[in-house]
Order: sequence, then structure tokens, then C-alpha cells
Amino acid sequence: MSMEFAWNTQKNKITDIKGKEKEQEREGKITNEEIDLDKTHLNYDLVDSNKNLYQRVKDRVEEVRAVSRIQKNSVVDYSNIITVPKEQFEKWGLDKSKKYLEEVYNYFCEEFGKENVVSAKVHLDETTPHMHLHFVPVNKENGKLQARSVMNPVRINKIHTEAPKYLQEKGFEVERGKGKTEKSLDIHRYKAEKMKEEVNILESKLKALESDLKEIQIARSSLKYINDIEFKKSNLGSKISLKEEEFNLLMDLAKSNIKSIAEIEKLQRELEKIESKSSGLGDENKNLKGEIKSLKLDNEKLQKKLDGVVKQAKCLRSAIDEHSDSENILKNAREKFNAPEQKQEVKTKNIKNKDWEIGD
Repeated sequence: MSMEFAWNTQKNKITDIKGKEKEQEREGKITNEEIDLDKTHLNYDLVDSNKNLYQRVKDRVEEVRAVSRIQKNSVVDYSNIITVPKEQFEKWGLDKSKKYLEEVYNYFCEEFGKENVVSAKVHLDETTPHMHLHFVPVNKENGKLQARSVMNPVRINKIHTEAPKYLQEKGFEVERGKGKTEKSLDIHRYKAEKMKEEVNILESKLKALESDLKEIQIARSSLKYINDIEFKKSNLGSKISLKEEEFNLLMDLAKSNIKSIAEIEKLQRELEKIESKSSGLGDENKNLKGEIKSLKLDNEKLQKKLDGVVKQAKCLRSAIDEHSDSENILKNAREKFNAPEQKQEVKTKNIKNKDWEIGD
């Protein structure tokens, strides 16, 4: 049974690159629970370079700057994620999965130019092996940075169709994706959904800890009360005397096995840690939703532009048809108009001939 070609792509400005770099190099705070940092050393890059991602993209852009029109908000990079689904990875094993990702890299090098594919980082420290592939959208025909002509809906559709064919020729049973499954969802939406799931889990833990905290606060109140208990030292050695009700309270607290101060502080630290993580994930989720909204707006603009082009084409076709009809009408009119003139001309010629014969 063939697997679907799982590929997602996203356009980036130069200001987006450092964030992408931190994500794929495991820098900063790691919030994805699927990442096993003990396996991060297994990750590798198919592009041989000592420079970081930001510098690679910047260097390639500088190489084509002289012939390109580059602005601050220009799209300078496309980040792509190509995934080997977990079930397929278990079936193929590590070596074949690595070979598959290498062939995908070769396809993108042929399609966009090897000099423009600046990074192809393979991640093996997550549950599903995948590759973060970055290329600078330079037009191979004229050498200019032209994101709109290099990556458009037609080109994206072409990759979805031709990449599986290329991989089939290399011995992999791959077919074009049939729909938006978890494997082929837009990368932003997929990450937002995963983030939402993680936030929900953290919120559940938070509620449980808040419940524990209430019990802790009650216990602390009791401990404070214990500290405030007045006692008198007996004149008979080292014994102390307590009121009967206070003695009974101490006995009850001892029997209920109150948590120690150290345990209380440990729980509070865990609570603060989860609150901080939940807040951070919430902000990241919010940013992803904003990016999804922006992409939808871009799609709507492209659709409106396409509708306008189609409308203009229809108007042009209609004008051509009208022009063709007008030409036919004019031609017929000329033929009808010229016909009597030709007959009159023949008649006149005959009369002249007759006059000449008579005169002779």
C-alpha cells in the first residue's frame, strides 16, 4: 500500500528566519513534548555548511541582489516540512527513511536549483522522522529573486503531482496526497492544533494543582496556628503544659499526616512552572492563529485577482467575437454594394462597343 506524499510549505521574510533556525536547532525553551533531547545528536543536515540558516539565506540573497528588486518585506525563503509517517517509519526502518528524505532533497535541488536549497535538516529526535528544507526563491531562468513566479498555486500543484512520480522512479511507493489529513495539513494549522491539545493538558494539570494548593493553604493556616500556640514550661524538668483543646488539635494534625513545608514549596514551584509553560504556549498558539489568518487573507486576494483575470479574458473574448461578426457584416455589405457597379460597368462597355460599330 502506497503512502501519501506529506509535504507542507511556508513563505518567510528575512525577519522570520531566526525563529525558524531556533526551532530546528533546538535552541531556547523546548515546549514540544514529542522532542527527545537525548536523540537530538542524531539530527543532521544534507547541505554541507558551517554557517547557520540565517547566514545561508542572507548570503544567497546578496548574491542575486544586483539583478533583483529586493525590499524589506520581500519573501526570501520557503520553509518546507517533509514527513515520514510513524507507521511508514516502523515499516521502512531508519536507513530507508533516511534514503527517502535524501531523494526528496534531490528532487527539490533539481526543481529549484541546488544553489538555492540552503538547508535540509533531518530530525530524528521526534516520533515521526521529518526534514526541514529551506530554499531561496530564485528564478532559474533569469537568476532573480522572484517568489511570486517561483512559488505559485500552479507550481505547488505541480510538486504535489510530480514529486511522488519522481520518488516512485527511485523505488518508493508514494502517491499524491488525497486530502487534508494530519499528515498533510497546513503546517501552521497542524502546529496550532497540537499546541491547543498541549495547552488543554496543561490546564487540566493546573486545575489539579490548584486543588492541591487549596489543601496546602489550609494546612499552612493550621501550621501557623500551631506556631501561635501558647505553652508554659513546667517546673518539673523539661516538660511543657498545653491547653487540652490545643493538645487535641496537635494530635489530630499529626494523625492526618500533614505535608511538610518542603513538599509544599515543591508543589508551588511545579505550579508556577506549569503556569509559565501554559502562558507561553497560549501566546505561541495565538501567533500561529494570526499567521493562519494572514495566509487565508493572501489566498482570498489571489482568488479575487484570479477572478478578475478570468473576467477580463471573457470580456476580451466577447470583444473579439463582436469584431469578427462586424467584419463579416461589413464584408457582405461591400459585396452587395459592389455587385451593381460591376453590372453597370459591363453594360456601359457594351454600349460603347455598339456605338463604335455604328459609327464605323
